[in-house]
This record gives sequence, C-alpha cells and structure tokens, in this order.
Amino acid sequence: MSLEKIVEKIIAEAREEAEKITLESRKKAEELKQAARREADEKAAARLSEAEREARLQAGRIVTQARLEKKLLVLRQRRELLDQVLTRAFDSDSLRPVELKRTIVVKDGEREEVFDRGKLIAELRARLESEILDLLKI
Repeated sequence: MSLEKIVEKIIAEAREEAEKITLESRKKAEELKQAARREADEKAAARLSEAEREARLQAGRIVTQARLEKKLLVLRQRRELLDQVLTRAFDSDSLRPVELKRTIVVKDGEREEVFDRGKLIAELRARLESEILDLLKI
C-alpha cells in the first residue's frame, strides 16, 4: 500500500468518525431540545393552572366583597329609613305637646325622668331593627 492510500484511508475513516460524531451530537441535541420543550410545556401548564386557580380565588373574593358591601348598603339604608320614620313620628304634631317620662325606682322611692329624645330614638331603632329582622327571618 502506498502512502497516499494510507493517508486517504485515514482521512476517510476520520470523516466517517466525524460524521458519526456529528450525527450523534445532532441526535443528542434534538433529544435535549425535545426534553427542554417538554419541561417548558409542563412548567407553562403548571403556571397557567396556578394562575387560573388564583384568578378563581380572586373572583370569589371580589364577589364576596361585593355581597358584603351590598348588605352593608342595605343595612345603612334601612337604618336611615328607620331614623327618618322615628324623627318624623316625634316631630309630628300629635307627639309635640307630649312629654314622655319614665319612672325610675331608686333606693328611697321613685322618681320621674323625661326621656332624652336622642336616646329614645336610638333605643326604639334598635328594637325595631330586631323586630323587623325577626319578621323577615333574617
């Protein structure tokens, strides 16, 4: 065998080996790329799922807050209405001349005391609210 044929054979074998290494490297790179894609897809799906769960929780909180605010508004309006009714009742001509009194039992007897209008209205409002809630079964 001549020197040229030996060199050609070595170069041919080196090329085959280089092609083999290149193919294996490309195959390994493709496998790594596929694995990275799968991992990225899994992470994306997990993050999406977590974001959807978080969004549902937030939506629930918003709905709950809105319901609470609605109930508070209704309660506030109910109290304002009761206050208006009681104020009008006490301002009516039929109650103006009447002075409401209560009898207080003390250690050495009894004494009469005029009702403070503000306190009486507050007490009546509380009682009326309670009775209204009982009637409405709330």
